[in-house]
Amino acid sequence: MLRIGIIGDYDASNPTHPATTAALEEAAQALGEALQARWFGTAQLGADATILAGCDAIVASPGSPYADFLGALAAIQYARLQQIPFLGT
Repeated sequence: MLRIGIIGDYDASNPTHPATTAALEEAAQALGEALQARWFGTAQLGADATILAGCDAIVASPGSPYADFLGALAAIQYARLQQIPFLGT
């Protein structure tokens, strides 16, 4: 199972947010992989980015500005230090 963390402040009214989840699901299906995609709000990341532990990869969602820019940066730093693949859009 692929475990993908999505960094951003999920808002269902922002069309890019549900589309991000759907795109990851479609990609996993094309690879024949099960997917667990989980959104992480930037405010919770500013307090403790180690909540990303267990993610196989991390994606920064479109739709900035983030509620907590430093939380988004903490997630990027965590990915770098833990050598977790990271994609920013």
